Amino acid sequence: MIRSLVMPCNGDAENASPLRRNVSVEALEAALDDGTLLWIDIVDPEADELDWLSRALQLNPLIAQDLRRADRRPSLLVYPSYLFLSLFQPHFQRGEVGGREVHCIIGDSYFVTVRRESANAVDQAYNRVAQNPESCKRGPSYFLFLTAQHVIDAYYPLLDEISSMMSRLDEELLQGKGRTGKEMRPTVYRLKQQLINLRQMVAPQREVLSNVIGEQRLSGAEETRDLFRHLYERLLRVYDVIDSQRDLSSNLLDMMQNQESRRLLEVVNRLTLYSMIFLPLTFLISLFDINFLDAAEPLILPLSGWAILVLILLVVAVAVAFSVVIFRKRGWL
Repeated sequence: MIRSLVMPCNGDAENASPLRRNVSVEALEAALDDGTLLWIDIVDPEADELDWLSRALQLNPLIAQDLRRADRRPSLLVYPSYLFLSLFQPHFQRGEVGGREVHCIIGDSYFVTVRRESANAVDQAYNRVAQNPESCKRGPSYFLFLTAQHVIDAYYPLLDEISSMMSRLDEELLQGKGRTGKEMRPTVYRLKQQLINLRQMVAPQREVLSNVIGEQRLSGAEETRDLFRHLYERLLRVYDVIDSQRDLSSNLLDMMQNQESRRLLEVVNRLTLYSMIFLPLTFLISLFDINFLDAAEPLILPLSGWAILVLILLVVAVAVAFSVVIFRKRGWL
């Protein structure tokens, strides 16, 4: 689907014709020939639409191929009559974070975006220009600024959601209530992978915006250069937030591992203490079972069998109680 905004202001907004929307392909070709300012937005492009765009703008064959691909790295390519720029809008679907490419072609009097419908950040910039026809005074560079601004703004809600989930997991882990570290680990791993995906999208876009600031055709005026500098700073903040959340996810994984190690150590310590408690019992029972007296005549003790049994049990109980008291005083139990 091809949408369009035709703004024939030509530097005189008062005498200009009104803004026209969604004109025919023939009218777009006439506007391109006349140098009329226009924005062409191609949503879910079909092969014939891309073929027409390539002919109308005389695109390099490599650019025509890139418009059909969905795996480009964000980049800025400079050609004599236009510039080709790719941006990535984050997209969250089925628990996974992906990127939706927004291809931008910037000429002297036109601005073209090629994208999927899910890259809805372009819709916000497009509607903003449509509602403010005076924006034609700023030209295609301003359209690019609006598009990049809304693409960058799309990162903030997703990062806020990830940050909130990280904070809840951190609080739950510190309180020691609810799920165990083993149960929370898959969630943390998934969030960390999402942050890595976001970082892989943001890092090259940071380089792209840096190149845009230095490109004379895009930011020749000081005012326009300041706008792109502002975007670059915002993208740096997004990058910093991603790094901080990624560090937090690593810290959470370390805390989970430490807690599991501490629990294992507590179990081993308790088992060791129980074995130490029963060690005197084993020794005493084994001692009384040894025939260490050898007499010619049978040895008759002055106590009955029941009395000896009770005596042995008392000695065992005293040994166990003594061990428990000593362990409690030292804080082992």
